Amino acid sequence: MPKIFTNKLLPLAFFLTLITQLGATAGDTLVIARNYYHVDRKNHLILINQKPEVINRAYADVKSHLSLDGVYEFTQSVPQVESNTSYEVKHENNLYQLYFTQLPVVHISSKNKIVDSPSVYARFALDEADGKTTDSFLKIEIRGNFSQTFPKKSYELGFVNDTLAGASRDVGLLGLRTDNKYNLQAMYNEPLRIRSKTSNELWQQVHQIYYKNLEPEAKNGIDMEYVEVFLNEEYQGIYALSERVDRKQLKLKKYSNAITGELYKGESWDGAVTFTLLPPYDNASETWGGFEYKHPEEKVDWKNLYDFVNFVKNSPKQEFNSTYRQKFHLGNAVDYFIFLNLSRAGDNTGKNIYIAKYKQGEPYYYVPWDLDGVFGTDWMGIDQPTTNDVLSNGFYDRLLQDCSSTGFRDALRTRWAELRTTVLTEPNIMAKFRANHDYLLANNAFEREKRAWPGFEQTPEQFTYINTWLKARLAFLDTEFSRSCLTLAAKPTRQSQALQLYPNPAANVLNIDTDAAASYELSIRDLSGREVLRSALHGKQHKLSVAHLQKGVYVVTLQNAAEVRTQKLVLN
Repeated sequence: MPKIFTNKLLPLAFFLTLITQLGATAGDTLVIARNYYHVDRKNHLILINQKPEVINRAYADVKSHLSLDGVYEFTQSVPQVESNTSYEVKHENNLYQLYFTQLPVVHISSKNKIVDSPSVYARFALDEADGKTTDSFLKIEIRGNFSQTFPKKSYELGFVNDTLAGASRDVGLLGLRTDNKYNLQAMYNEPLRIRSKTSNELWQQVHQIYYKNLEPEAKNGIDMEYVEVFLNEEYQGIYALSERVDRKQLKLKKYSNAITGELYKGESWDGAVTFTLLPPYDNASETWGGFEYKHPEEKVDWKNLYDFVNFVKNSPKQEFNSTYRQKFHLGNAVDYFIFLNLSRAGDNTGKNIYIAKYKQGEPYYYVPWDLDGVFGTDWMGIDQPTTNDVLSNGFYDRLLQDCSSTGFRDALRTRWAELRTTVLTEPNIMAKFRANHDYLLANNAFEREKRAWPGFEQTPEQFTYINTWLKARLAFLDTEFSRSCLTLAAKPTRQSQALQLYPNPAANVLNIDTDAAASYELSIRDLSGREVLRSALHGKQHKLSVAHLQKGVYVVTLQNAAEVRTQKLVLN
């Protein structure tokens, strides 16, 4: 008779009842230990993350019953369990869909409503397929800006020792860095839930932080691991548990009577992040020109970054070309420009990027972040098939004009040729996409994601689209990045800041102003990606009736042959 794994939190009467129930069927009953099964009673879903091969070795007979918190009956006898299918089981006249997965499973339980701010106390458990369990108290809040409008939320996790003093606690999860803070990325706007994870993996192959020999644990970027999440016993789907970009990740020097290491996050599309404007700064504010101040926490002083943006924007050509390598790390600038354009990360030329400095006297460098609208999609997850343009910003516009033998353009040509024979080959890139896609597919995670979020779709055509897009993008960049300065084919493009929608929130009429008397196709989509309005616009100013649209949050896209502009719209 199989061993019955008991849980000391359940009463003895339960086990006496269970033993009685199993008396006639013990030989064909699959018994699962408590840390391996996860039940969503509201949606009648059961997830078991014990490895199927382990189960099949231990239970070789045909299985007709399942023992969890009670006895469930398979509607059809099961000789072997697999992770790429699902099973129907019955319990107390209710039918449940049963799945097996090798993904780690996260449980978060909170008595309080989880909001953007402040964070609230919760209980956390992470169960792995090898039986390892991590339990902790934590503080949790919703993270992100526009992504907070999506129905599937992303979360920031802060681990603590208890719910009284709330002292932080470092934990090691899934091979990620040991820390007291992690992010749970919902990936709701990623059609296959694979773009941000694959892109971060690819960046780690492309680039290593330049002072790695001094700081062996320093990492330019983040690692992510897939998990499945239950929130208050309700299944939430596929998430990516990720590290964070901060001083600790980059091993920046700590504050000591003056600014030492520096870290700034591009968090909005204002002019300083794109090096196109130089607004005045105020050290009483933690934001400036689209940047958010991150390190050092002890003192806010924008002068160093202000001086750098001023240098980029206003220095004479000869001064810029002879000096920029002292102020910004050339190898990092080249690698990020290549990565930005390879992935066509249109939302990452200023916003969704970090600028860091290891210590005073060292150059600045870029750190990528929020890599979801990439490889043929935008930040809403909508297909953007453009492959024949060059993304840039005010900084890169100037770098691209440096035609010296040791300058940016020469370094770009050399580095692109090197990477195209090693990391940035179509087989290597697609193998990374395939590994993440097939891992989720083999564990039937896509089917569960659709159960949790009915708007989600997974089709072979979506994966084919990535491959087709990548072929065209590589071909274009092979030509573009081998050109000399005088024959640069495509004028660098950057996201325009001149699109204005007002009033926003709107009710009946929406005014649309652009900075050019050009023709555009306007599209308004809801958060599921469904187009609810399309119109052709000609000229700089327009009025559009939106009275017939339902209240809610939408995305407005303006597009012509030269550019694509997007902005959030709220209808009240």
